[in-house]
Amino acid sequence: PAAAAAAEDDLQEPLIVLPQGACRVVYLLHLSPPRAARCVLGPSPRLLGLSPARAVPVPCIVRLAHPMASGRDGEMVLETWHECHGDVVHGAERDPLSIREFNVEEFASLRTAPLDIPWIVRGYLNGTRLQGKWTTEWLSQSPGRGDAYVDFFSDARNELIVPDGRGPLRQVLANIAAGGPEKLGTEMVFRRDPGAVSDLSELSLGDKLGAHYFSPAMLGTILTMPIFAARGFETQTARTDLHCEPIANAVLMLEGEKTWTLLAPEYSHLVSPQVSPDGRAYYYTRLAHASPIFKRLPRQEVVTRQGDLLFVPTWTWHRVDYSPGSMAVAVSLFHFRPVDFWVNHPLYAVMIIPNLVKELFGMKQQ
Repeated sequence: PAAAAAAEDDLQEPLIVLPQGACRVVYLLHLSPPRAARCVLGPSPRLLGLSPARAVPVPCIVRLAHPMASGRDGEMVLETWHECHGDVVHGAERDPLSIREFNVEEFASLRTAPLDIPWIVRGYLNGTRLQGKWTTEWLSQSPGRGDAYVDFFSDARNELIVPDGRGPLRQVLANIAAGGPEKLGTEMVFRRDPGAVSDLSELSLGDKLGAHYFSPAMLGTILTMPIFAARGFETQTARTDLHCEPIANAVLMLEGEKTWTLLAPEYSHLVSPQVSPDGRAYYYTRLAHASPIFKRLPRQEVVTRQGDLLFVPTWTWHRVDYSPGSMAVAVSLFHFRPVDFWVNHPLYAVMIIPNLVKELFGMKQQ
């Protein structure tokens, strides 16, 4: 931190501090004359007190580097130079970047989990009691939770913002399992059975993300736990289109697999964002699902499989595509982190307040 503070005052050598596991060489175009910045690996720039203008220079050209597969220190694979915050309309397409991965042992060794970047823990649920309990059969139990009426999307292959169907949970799940295009997204299971939230206690999520978030007492306040289920198709698959939300999301993959495409909040202005029209507190993009602009942005991509844990930071844009040939079921632990809500995207935080009020007082349309 002392070195970072010194570099912040030294205009001759700007400093960019980035999370561990990724290094960026940044060429600052807004300086006169343009010159390169020195980059180091470390905590988030915000944690070091660096100004946003210095931490995320605009405009700039970025060169990305990732550790080699061998994992040996100092060995990096350099990618091509990309223009960041530049003209993406006529730019070239770029391959998606990977996100940081942990195995169970590495994750257990962390004192706290990083909150400013996406990450995944492979096989996090494997061998736990929760994985054996929270199954499709458990959700479909009748009489019981399977008889609850829930909202769903009748055909998730289409661009739908608000669910257009309603029926018993067990029937919706049965239709999806039989090959139907429906998509389920409901928090009614845990609202009707808040005691089931206690099953999370065997996991280390509280130690890594904050114990006060994941308890039955927080359900419906700073914690919601929707269950998402759909299946993929070979041509036009079931999906959730690109959007961002004022909450962080810890995703528990119970069954199947799906592909997540993630985009950092600083690229929000490039995806034609708009506040949700249905009164809910999120932003969605007005870009078409297959827009070439999206493929020119420095997005990240990861496939989640049964047993994985994925973390999506507050205000991170994300799209979800269900993998063909299987039914995917996941529980999202939506939790509100006040500091990240304001720091990650102050403008969005202010603009979403009217919809937050509608959510709190039940005035939303969904």
